[in-house]
Amino acid sequence: MGAKDLLCSILEHETKKNPARARKLITAVYAGFGAYQKRFPEKGRAGSRRYLANEAMKVMLNAYRHPESTAFVSIFTPCELLQAFDISPVCAEMFSTFLNGAGCEKPFVDAAEAAGVAETFCSYHKILIGAAKTHLLPDLGYIINTSLACDANNLTFREIAGELGREQFYIDVPYAKDEYAVAYVAEQFRHLASFLEKQTGRTLDMARLKAITGRSAETIRIMQATIPWRRTRWVSGDLTCELYEALMMHTCLGTEASLHYADMLLRDYQAAPADTGKRIVWMHSNPFWQKPVMDALNYRPDMHIAATDMSYDVWQTFDPSDPFTYMASRLVYDPFNGPAADRMNFSRKMAHAVDADGVILFCHWGCKETCGASTLIKKGIEADGIPCLILNGDGVDRHNASDGQVSTRIGAFMEMLSDRSEEAAP
Repeated sequence: MGAKDLLCSILEHETKKNPARARKLITAVYAGFGAYQKRFPEKGRAGSRRYLANEAMKVMLNAYRHPESTAFVSIFTPCELLQAFDISPVCAEMFSTFLNGAGCEKPFVDAAEAAGVAETFCSYHKILIGAAKTHLLPDLGYIINTSLACDANNLTFREIAGELGREQFYIDVPYAKDEYAVAYVAEQFRHLASFLEKQTGRTLDMARLKAITGRSAETIRIMQATIPWRRTRWVSGDLTCELYEALMMHTCLGTEASLHYADMLLRDYQAAPADTGKRIVWMHSNPFWQKPVMDALNYRPDMHIAATDMSYDVWQTFDPSDPFTYMASRLVYDPFNGPAADRMNFSRKMAHAVDADGVILFCHWGCKETCGASTLIKKGIEADGIPCLILNGDGVDRHNASDGQVSTRIGAFMEMLSDRSEEAAP
């Protein structure tokens, strides 16, 4: 039995017998790995991405150590307002990803399905519900989510709020993208401010909130500045760092850590060697744990991810001087909102901006929006002469993925990109 299998077995036993002890166990595991990671960082990661990994671990540890001042949020929820109240957010997808990283997702998938959750439900959310049902999920102080962009949000957060006995705050994002939709969402953020004032007994400091949204906008500006460098330079990283970056660009956006990461990343790109490999634009979450994908893309100068849409969806310019309108604009005009063609066009533009050789669209198990739109997205991207691979799999549940199938498909795609380069050579 491997170390992860042993940990999974112990955690499953402790969760059934003593959930509080199980939470202490997983906290100790994360803390131990975080300390190890900081002292012995992954050699293949650039400095900015080592910093990124350490900061991501701090976010998860804080949720376990200080649940009363932590908000459970969906990945697209703007969190600057929470920061103004000294509330630390942790997103749903991150929680499940960390359990998968420890090799411990199965007991919680089983618990959710035993409670009646469909096998075809999104695995990220299934793990969350299972963790709530078994009381591994910390007793988080706040439950806040948006309707963007996942149908599972509408069930999962309501279910978890009920399990924890918390009042859920829900932000509805209209399908239309116009000034009326922005005003509607901005008003909901004003209600959220009132909700947090009531919950915390504190008054919102508008000056502080404006400083946070200003830092948020500056972070986005710096990330936008990395785009031209991504087409000519290679900064070493892995699939896990792509997920960490999505965390920084959403849940942590507005923090000093997020700004520092963006600044470090830009400097890493400016000092990086010339990129002579194949650049990939990745769409959606990724199976960071799956060996064939890791082998194909981790730390490889010849084949690597240049940008991921779970990060660059927020790299748009809005005025941060009115924090409520600023946060609302990011939600309404996010390419994940509205028709699938918007997301396709946004990624197509990014593929051209970084001079990508190909696009991989990952169809995560249970994600109806991405799976349903995959053929449309593939056709739209390939209409511009950019090859697109639809890769089916699961971001967090090992039992829904086939290494053999993934290895064959991603291997053939990489070989095709190499053949195209040889044919185009003079």
